[in-house]
Amino acid sequence: MAPLNLQADERAFQTIFELIRTREIRPGERLYETELAERFSMSRTPLRHALGRLTAEGLLSKTPGRKGYFLPPLTRPDMTEVFHARAALEGMAASLLAGRLPGDLSAELFAIIMKQKELYANGSRRGEYAALNGNFHFALVRGSGNRYLLRSFAPVFWRSIMYTLLYATFYTGIEEIETGSSPRRPSWDQHEEIVSVLESGEGEQARKIIEAHVLENCEYWKEGEGRELGGAVPYGHVLP
Repeated sequence: MAPLNLQADERAFQTIFELIRTREIRPGERLYETELAERFSMSRTPLRHALGRLTAEGLLSKTPGRKGYFLPPLTRPDMTEVFHARAALEGMAASLLAGRLPGDLSAELFAIIMKQKELYANGSRRGEYAALNGNFHFALVRGSGNRYLLRSFAPVFWRSIMYTLLYATFYTGIEEIETGSSPRRPSWDQHEEIVSVLESGEGEQARKIIEAHVLENCEYWKEGEGRELGGAVPYGHVLP
């Protein structure tokens, strides 16, 4: 019985996450178990678990004393804080991994990169590309062997990914980023460089590269400080 429950929970989680990724759920919008259950013909129990997990991971928020969950507003100051926190955590993970990258982890990372290359060439399947990016970054932090680093990383990553999924042109219009004329290197190319430096054992260089890779997400914001992000904004060409 447990596996069936786990499958239902995961299906509910992915269903809500896809609504967020495709912008069907917008910042500030409130979600209710009953409405989601009716909309997707799903049991309320797995939906409750999924909403709780999304809240724990930092994607959704819940106001004490009020029904429902909501996608927190996205602001420039919050974006800056979360990406700097993420860069610091991933930079530390890179320092710990440099020079002692296990063969199985190296193989896992390169397998992710190869799949990213295929999707890049196809210019489609953005949801899968987003999942692969997440897999890559979580694998690096997990590979550091520091449990507390991984525990701290999860909510920071999920909060940061909201900016990427909702406002990066790769996910709102793939043709604007994944082309030969893009001014930025695609993430899979940067990931290859990160793994190569980790294998070389240059810890400080690995830290700098991965920090720059993460903070690159902040470079294209042109709006005024503190502006809440609603519709399309000039976030530019961003990949996590």
